[in-house]
Amino acid sequence: MKRVKTVWRPRSYCLSCGICCTATEMILTTSDIERIERLGFKREDFAELVDGFFRLKNVEGRCVFFKDNRCTIYDYRPIGCSLYPIVIEAETGDVTLDRECPLSAATTPEELSKARRLARLILGELARVGNNCG
Repeated sequence: MKRVKTVWRPRSYCLSCGICCTATEMILTTSDIERIERLGFKREDFAELVDGFFRLKNVEGRCVFFKDNRCTIYDYRPIGCSLYPIVIEAETGDVTLDRECPLSAATTPEELSKARRLARLILGELARVGNNCG
C-alpha cells in the first residue's frame, strides 16, 4: 500500500512528542480516509463528521491513533499530519507554522515551498469531501 507523502522531514523528537496529536482537529481528505480504511480500520472508529468535513477522532484528548507516545499509523497518517508543524490556513490557502511545535523552527524554506504546492491539492480535495458530506 502507498505511504503518505512527506513534506516535512521528520526529526526523531517528532516521533514521540505528541503535541500535534493532542486535541487534534485534523481534517481528513478522501485519500486519507481510504488509505486508513485499507489498513483495516472502520471509518466510524477513527473519523467524525464536523461542519461537513471528516476529522480525526480524539480519545481522552488525543488522536485515536496516538498510543504509547507514538502514532500507530505513522507511515499512513493523514496528509495534514505529515505536514505538521506546517499548517494550511483555510481562509487564504497559504501555509504557516504552528509555533506550539517545539521543532517548528527547524522547518526549512524549501519545506514551506513544497507545502504551499501541496496545500492547493489538499484544499481541492477537501472541497470535494465537504460537498459530498454536507
